[in-house]
Amino acid sequence: MIADKVVLDVCTGTGVLSVWAAKAGTKYVYAVEASNAVKLARRLVHSSNLSDVVTIINSKVEEVEIPEPVDVIVSEWMGLFLLKESMFDSVAYARDKWLKPGGLMLPSRATILLGLYAPENDSDRTDFVRAKLEKEIAEWNETVTNLQGLNVDYSGFTDGVVEDLSDYFFKNSIRVNYLSPNNLASAPQKVLEFDCATVDPTALIQFSQDFQYTISKHAEVKGFLGWFTTDFPNGVVLDTGPGPTYSHWGQQLYPLKESLKVAPGDQVVGTITVSRDPDEPRFNIIELKYQVGKGPEHTALFNMGHVQHLDQGSKNVFG
Repeated sequence: MIADKVVLDVCTGTGVLSVWAAKAGTKYVYAVEASNAVKLARRLVHSSNLSDVVTIINSKVEEVEIPEPVDVIVSEWMGLFLLKESMFDSVAYARDKWLKPGGLMLPSRATILLGLYAPENDSDRTDFVRAKLEKEIAEWNETVTNLQGLNVDYSGFTDGVVEDLSDYFFKNSIRVNYLSPNNLASAPQKVLEFDCATVDPTALIQFSQDFQYTISKHAEVKGFLGWFTTDFPNGVVLDTGPGPTYSHWGQQLYPLKESLKVAPGDQVVGTITVSRDPDEPRFNIIELKYQVGKGPEHTALFNMGHVQHLDQGSKNVFG
């Protein structure tokens, strides 16, 4: 597939994809990296005896000059919930500037999926958020008590502090792994799907997708769960969805302040909007509008710039 081809590795990092490409028989690899990780990439290429096949270039891809068109572009550009960090912009720039007509993109397709998180047992991952919130509130109350001993009354601030803390813990997603698909209240739905060879990167800056879930069981929905897949030729798929294995990306759990009690046949309908944070364009803002049937509409807003990490370290906690 890539034997005897010229390859461009966009944002190569430590250079591992370039080394694999070279060992797969490529004609030549240009590996571009703007950060100090370029030092590690050069060391890896040298220690792999591939310096005659791989050239490491320390530059932003938007500023580099490649001496020839390329047959293949490879990049590990995917972030949490696929688009965090907005690295695909650089990949698309390289694609439009250097990829030959009919050239190969690796990965070739990408899909974002969203499901309803309804934990079946005591492994409710939203407990992590609630425990942290309770701890912070307890520490604040202790501070108020201590200050009262110094004739200073901060109790008037308590409502505002509790509201701010609640907003903080319930407006940041949680990265999780080892979740069973049984913790979904219905089949997941696609939020976005695109061809990496043709998609206009401006279409990824902001987009919305309606959803309608038909509930399959009695459950208490505690949040929304998001993940992605990327497709490669010959049916190879990178799937970061719920399951018994760990991935670097995991799933993104968007916890709800108030859970939704649902029964088989209920409809959960709404819209997800993904947009870039105007203050931090490499991060995303996720807005979820949702309701059960014709019930009241709720809105939840999450900033992907602040992700809480809850990576269980063993398959034994799979649940």
